[in-house]
Amino acid sequence: MLGSMQKLARAILVAAAIGGAANLLSPQPSMAQEKGEGKRPPFCQGNPPTGRVKCNYEGGDNYEGNFVNGLPDGSGVYVYANGDRYEGQFRKGVPNGRGTFIFKDDARYTGVFQDGSMRSGTVVFPNGERYVGDFAVVRNVQTDVISSQPAGRGQFFYSNGDRYEGQFFAGSPFGPGVLVRVDGTRCSGRFFNQGLDASVSCTFPNGTRYEGELRQGVPHGVGTMIDARGRRFPGVFRNGKPGVS
Repeated sequence: MLGSMQKLARAILVAAAIGGAANLLSPQPSMAQEKGEGKRPPFCQGNPPTGRVKCNYEGGDNYEGNFVNGLPDGSGVYVYANGDRYEGQFRKGVPNGRGTFIFKDDARYTGVFQDGSMRSGTVVFPNGERYVGDFAVVRNVQTDVISSQPAGRGQFFYSNGDRYEGQFFAGSPFGPGVLVRVDGTRCSGRFFNQGLDASVSCTFPNGTRYEGELRQGVPHGVGTMIDARGRRFPGVFRNGKPGVS
């Protein structure tokens, strides 16, 4: 489960790639740059500076769509030389509005972009797992990289049928949430990280309850097991099993 939740980091790559598109799609060199200023001009066919165009960029990227005053504006497709692509709406040269970013490995984000950043939508991973919810722009204080990451209300669906729904912050579960297992187990409380460490109350299908700490989504740490008759068994749990009392 830890590995699955960590795949949310893929969302960072979406923002990084879109940021790359924003740089490449700055005012078109053929319209606004002289030789020797930055990248070499792209080769464009169609009706620049305003109209429908096809452009090939230095490095092998391609764009097809609408130009307004020499910038992608309206609907378009930007295809990266590495096989990734963005399909959707642009405004003033960057993704704005509805769009889809598709990775060459078939991971994809579909939703709403604002000024080149993801705001809300769905990330689907190649193994079928997915995140649905809100995003926010954050800055990594160690690397100074700015990116869109899950933040606010969201849901993560696992390939085995489990799901987590609740609050996210800077790409990780952080705050009130609920972990629902495919067998009907339900744990609600406060979650702290991608490893699903938490302080929760759980209800199991057989009527047993657990109140205490989770580590990687299972009872681990100080807690109390309460059977269907209401008897309480406090103790320290390790990997889902009672340990030292």
